[in-house]
Formats: sequence, C-alpha cells, structure tokens
Amino acid sequence: MKLLDSFRIVWRNLWRMKLRTALTSVGVMIGTAAIVAMIALSLGLKENAVKSLENFGNLTELDVQPAFFDYEKDEPIPDDQRKKLNMDAVREIKGISGVAAVMPIKRIQGEAKLKVGRREGFIEVIGVDALESAAYRKNDVEKGSYLSGSPQEIVVAYHVAGNLRDVEKERREARRRSADANRGGGAEMMPPRFGRGEEAPQSFNLVDKTATIVLTREYRIDDEPHFEKKEVRVRVVGQLRQSENRRYGNAVYAPLGLVKEMNDWLNRSRGDEFGDGGGSTRRTRETAQQDSFEFDEMTVKVESREKVESVVKALQERGFEVWSPARELEQINKFFFVIQIVLGGIAAVSLLVATIGIVNTMIMSILERTKEIGIMKVIGATVYNIRWLFLMESGFIGLIGGLAGLGIAWGAVELVNYFGEAGGIMSSLNIGFGGPEGEEKLRLAVIPSWLSLFAIGFSFVIGLLAGIFPAIRASRLSALQAIRSE
Repeated sequence: MKLLDSFRIVWRNLWRMKLRTALTSVGVMIGTAAIVAMIALSLGLKENAVKSLENFGNLTELDVQPAFFDYEKDEPIPDDQRKKLNMDAVREIKGISGVAAVMPIKRIQGEAKLKVGRREGFIEVIGVDALESAAYRKNDVEKGSYLSGSPQEIVVAYHVAGNLRDVEKERREARRRSADANRGGGAEMMPPRFGRGEEAPQSFNLVDKTATIVLTREYRIDDEPHFEKKEVRVRVVGQLRQSENRRYGNAVYAPLGLVKEMNDWLNRSRGDEFGDGGGSTRRTRETAQQDSFEFDEMTVKVESREKVESVVKALQERGFEVWSPARELEQINKFFFVIQIVLGGIAAVSLLVATIGIVNTMIMSILERTKEIGIMKVIGATVYNIRWLFLMESGFIGLIGGLAGLGIAWGAVELVNYFGEAGGIMSSLNIGFGGPEGEEKLRLAVIPSWLSLFAIGFSFVIGLLAGIFPAIRASRLSALQAIRSE
C-alpha cells in the first residue's frame, strides 16, 4: 500500500465520521490548551521575575567583599586572617578561570559637592579603575564618553544633573516670596521659576563642562571643631544612562588615583600636609596602583552567565563573600520549574481523559469496520498496513485537537495580557523595565515557539499512543471471520 493511498484512506475515514472525530478531538484540544496556557503563564511570570532581578544588577557581575564568617567552622574569621581588598586580591581574582575583569571601587571618606557654574549639589565620589572597567561600562554611557584614564576626568550618573541646584537663585526666590508674603501677595507657595534661556535642572547638560569637586574636612583646635575646604577641578566627559536602580543615582565616577588623593587630604589633620615644596602631588593612575591601600569593594565581571556559579565557588574558596543576582536567578529557575511541573501535571489530567476517549473511538471504529478490515486483508493488505492505518487515524485525531487547543491557548494568553494591562497589573510589573521610554514591555503570559511546537508534537504522540491497542486489535482480526461478520 502506497503512503499517499494510506493518507487518503485515513482522511476519508475521519471525514466520514466527522462528528465523532470532532467530539473526540475536543478532549485533546482542552488538554493542550490548558497545558499551553498554564505553562505560558508560568513562563511569563518567570520572565518578569528575571527582569526584575536584572534591574538590580548585571547577572554576570559579582559584588565581592571579604568573608567575615566561616560557615564550615561556624565561627567568625579573625581580622588578621580576613582577606584584604588590595592589589594582591585583584591579581588573585584575575587568575580565576572565567573572570573577564576585576573592577575595584574606592569611595571618598568625607563630604563632597559638585559645582558647575552657579549650580551645586552633594555627590558620592566613587573611584574606579578606568582602563579595567572601560570595556564594560562604555555601553552604559548616554552622553559623551567613558573615562580614558586621565586623572582629571569624571563621569556622572544620570540623576546628578537634576540634583544640582542654583543656591543663589533659590535664595533670591525665597527672599522675593517672603517679601510678597509680607505684603499680602500670597505667593509663599509659588514654584521655582527659570529665567529666559535657562534650563531646568533635569535638562541641564554637564558633559564637556569644567566642574569643581569641593571637599570638606573637619579638624579641632582646643576641642572646637573647624572646617576646611579644598577644591579639585575636573572635567565631565560623560553621563550614564537613566536607570531605576538608584543605588548609585547620585554618583560621580573618577579615576582611582584622584580618589586616593582626595582621601589622603580628608584623612590628614590640618598642619600635617606634605608634598614637594609644600604643595600636594597629583598622583597618576599608575602611581596609585603601586600604593598599598584597600578598596571598599570589587566588581568582578564574569565571561558568561554559565560560568558565574563556578566563579562564585572559586571566590568563596579563597575567602571572599560574593553577592550576585545570578545566585537568586538559580532559585527562581528552580521555583518556576516546580510551578511548571505542577501546572502541567494538573492540565495533563484532561489529556489522560482525552486519551481514553481516543481509545474508545478507535475500538468502536474497529467494530463498525470489521468487514472492511477483512476485505482489505483478502485483497493483500498486510498486518503492518492495518496497524499503520489505525495509528495514523488516532494520531491525526490528536493532531487536530492539538492545533485547535494551541489556537485557543493563544487566544487565552492574549486575553490574559490584555486584561492584565488594562487592569494595571502589567504597569506595576513593568516598573523599572526597559529604557526611559518604556520601549520594552513585559507580558503576563508568553508562548515561545518551542512551546507551540512541543504542544503540536505532544498531542500527535498522545494520539499515536492511544491508537496502539486498537491498531494491534484490528491487525489480529481473522480475514474470514471479518468478512462473515455483519
């Protein structure tokens, strides 16, 4: 029997009992739709959770600190045995397989302001290894460029410009409002106004402008506190992209050498200055790396997400404490895998019922077509041909139900996403995701292509498995008894 003839016979038989075929495939349709919709919902929730986690940091970046507690011995680590975040640690971590870069961070230990023209505001100055981090931070720059290694360059976070205030102008406005209020003008609640040609703080461009970092240190004379200021002139070479992660929202990034010089001045008492000829010496990045001082923390860039786990294990074995969003991602994956198994198992019950329905339909088909089977055997149809026909019939019933179920699942997912967005659920989940314009929207449920193909293939296989017993039973019928049957 030719393959094309087999398909024609199968299609004729299915069309002849089209009502029974449709009713039988309804079970497969419902089961497939339930499985696809539930797994799509769990995949959508997982994607939202992963995006939320990525909002707190890059999954291939690790925050490294010295370990303070030995969990194997269940005791704290003594200070003299604790790891130090110095250049020796940088070299040690760079030797770990899978580490792409080690980016040490040093903060200034005092009060700092940034002044640009008449605007000024408090900032957090963070020292970074410019050359080590340039390859991984340049994509975060929205305007200008990243640090090139020059000792007088800085890069500002997105929100720094908005936090700079024109203090003198605010004082004038306050005096004017106070005078208006005293005259009964009722203008005490007037919002700040910007003069003609002036920009609002949010739109103030800092890039390529010369700025001044003002440091303030405290010293005591006769137990009375006194304050001294120092100004460091810098040039703003870049501004980072906007991010909802406000951990470093007011940060100014500077070379390590510049930050070390600032800390040296802040940590010295007045009258304890040193340098060549009484002046302070500007240290270059290379000189700062040769000095033995400790960093506040280190960011380790891993080559790929797959190597994060091995790098974390290696760092912990060397006495470091590590935090990474990828470690939380592992728990999220395990949790949603269990959720998918549970939801899929619940929906699979309907497929089990559908399988029983297919078996019942095929057995009834054998009883109705016993004489036809006998005639086919008499004219030369083999046992294989008979089994093949019944297997294909049951397989196509499953396939029809799978395609219809997939269509219903697609519709259900679209409805869930529509009502989720209309009800404000997606708005709450989309906080912090995508760019500043919110171009990347998350969905409450998603059906990836692999899930669609799996649903179609699985429903077809379910049909084939349901047809095994009826096919074997049909192939074992005696030709003579089948022809004589009424």
